Amino acid sequence: MAVAVRLGKPAGKTTARRWIVVVLWAFVAAAIAVRLSVMFAQPIRPGESFRGAEGYFLDFRDTVWTPGRDLLSGENPYDPDTYLATYPWALPMSLYTPAWLTLAVPLAPLPYLFSVALFQVLSIGVAVVMLRILAKWSMPLLADFAVPLGLLWCNIWYPGRGAISVQLGSLLGVLGAVLILRSLATAKPGAGWGVALVLIKVQFGVFALAAAVGGRLRSVWRGVLWLAVASVPVVVACTIAAGGPAGFVRSVLRDLAVLSSDVAPTGLSNPVQRRFDLLGQLARWGLTEPPAWLQIAVPLLAVVAVVFVVRATRRPLTVAAGIATAMLIGFYHAPYDLLVLFVPVALGIGMAVRGELTRTADRVAVDALTLVVLHLHTVSTKLIPGFDVRLADAVDLLLVAVGLAAALVSSRCRGAR
Repeated sequence: MAVAVRLGKPAGKTTARRWIVVVLWAFVAAAIAVRLSVMFAQPIRPGESFRGAEGYFLDFRDTVWTPGRDLLSGENPYDPDTYLATYPWALPMSLYTPAWLTLAVPLAPLPYLFSVALFQVLSIGVAVVMLRILAKWSMPLLADFAVPLGLLWCNIWYPGRGAISVQLGSLLGVLGAVLILRSLATAKPGAGWGVALVLIKVQFGVFALAAAVGGRLRSVWRGVLWLAVASVPVVVACTIAAGGPAGFVRSVLRDLAVLSSDVAPTGLSNPVQRRFDLLGQLARWGLTEPPAWLQIAVPLLAVVAVVFVVRATRRPLTVAAGIATAMLIGFYHAPYDLLVLFVPVALGIGMAVRGELTRTADRVAVDALTLVVLHLHTVSTKLIPGFDVRLADAVDLLLVAVGLAAALVSSRCRGAR
């Protein structure tokens, strides 16, 4: 009889747990349905200028569908002279690694809204994979709850919502970061794939640097090789369209110049730019032409911070918090890339559940970065008089800086390795 009770009790708990998970996934499905119904009701369409546009899916249209069509027509989308002459309503081509455009090849020929729908399915799939790997590593006993909760918050929080909707590059970057950080902490395989993924969107390249500094040189070379092989068809096509290798290189440099000017929303002096990084936010507060030394010092110090943390410790939380915060401060980033903070926050929650979050510096880092992840600008800007989006982003950047400082302190604590 006693045996029957002991066996029956866990079964009841397991059944209740399963029902909770089912309910959570039902909420996720509802959130996705609401988000997509709102966005598909007002999509930005080909031919509509990005200037002043209020429609959805702009980044998908101008980083996948439009450049993909340009590539398939025999042109070089990295050349702003020809690209913007053909598509004057589009954003300049973002400087993703050419392998990115291999995604555009199957989507670009399709009807626009149908390709958008397929892109949503792909993005949600990548998000689930990323969250599952992160949850299995950071909080294995709660992974079945953590994955739907994480996906639910991605559909509510603006950076997560934007990443899932139009910024697959950010999702792939975070997935690559998780694979690299897990490899540094546990020696599990996957760092090579992680390097290839983070280098698709070059701002995430500091994680590849971390892999190299952390002794994963073979994985770094494999990742670079895989990405280079995947880029070959696009590079060949663009080189032919540009009239040779030198022409292709010059087109990329011209594209970089356009992206840095006030013509593009990525330029410091663009009046509507919403960059999250330090230089971008300084420009939003009036410093639109920072001195050259500052433009060099900010990313250089971010690289130094990454190297310092990785050489000092292999503690997952410290390394994840240090690299993610240094990356967000030091290099160009739009708000979508704040999604990378899911990694240190998940690691911190897992440590707290296991009773391992005992260091003051660790608690400060987790608290600061969790506040960023939980900060809904729509709520704070409406509830606090005079609190606009610019100030909300500045508060988030300050919290990210606190997270970086705490990670640097934690890396020097006794027993950090």
